[in-house]
Amino acid sequence: MISTNMGASKVAATALLTAIEMLEDHPLLRVDREVRLPLLTPFNSTAPKEIADEVERRLEDGFRTFKIKVGKNADDDARRVKSIQQAIGGRATMRLDANRAYNEADACRFAAALDPSGIELFEQPCDSENWEANAKVASVSPVPIMLDEPICALADVERAGSIKNIGFCKLKLKRFGGLDLVHEALDAVRAHGMEPVLGDGLGIELGCWMEGCVARTTIRNAGEFNGFLKPKVRLFAEPLQFTAGELVLPRGFWALIDRDVLTAHETARERFTW
Repeated sequence: MISTNMGASKVAATALLTAIEMLEDHPLLRVDREVRLPLLTPFNSTAPKEIADEVERRLEDGFRTFKIKVGKNADDDARRVKSIQQAIGGRATMRLDANRAYNEADACRFAAALDPSGIELFEQPCDSENWEANAKVASVSPVPIMLDEPICALADVERAGSIKNIGFCKLKLKRFGGLDLVHEALDAVRAHGMEPVLGDGLGIELGCWMEGCVARTTIRNAGEFNGFLKPKVRLFAEPLQFTAGELVLPRGFWALIDRDVLTAHETARERFTW
């Protein structure tokens, strides 16, 4: 019933289906040995001195992949990216993310101006519905393009794989409905000649744990399942561990909800029967 109505809300369907998968002790959630998964970090500074200082802080924290938001002004963005590249000096990788903010002309101008050194990918230059614009940017970009928001089904993965220089697809558990479904989609990305990236930077601890468990067998780059690092309140009785830029899943780890924390932050409750 849930699967057949997933189109009404993939996020809601994912919450219900993954709860069932957790109750059924899904094999992907079993951690039979310690796992360390590198995470990326957002990067915020704009002024040259602040950029240099933030690079050193992020490196000290153990991060080796930085996410740089662009999309406001193509020329200013290009200058900022160059400053960050210089401060990094080859010690970390950069991911650039326009988050659909550029029009085609600005995205092409920005991409064409890039020095690809140390840049892993350029994420979602133009509107998610404008496949043609994103393909045009891919045709002039010296770094591979990653699609994010348009990738919601296996057909989207196949379509992305048909476009030259679309080198990555980013997937999020909440868009695919369940552990097996997102695992299948991650495998499909690679089968179509691209590299998958996994993770929801806005996800709560529960989703980050599940994405991390899936990443163990499918992901070869920095995970974007870092949303658990952002809230001050943690949901798990044993919070997810973060050490030296990595999510650490100890052998035998299982998510146990802190009921007191959950009760303190509960706003509504629904009970479903069938």
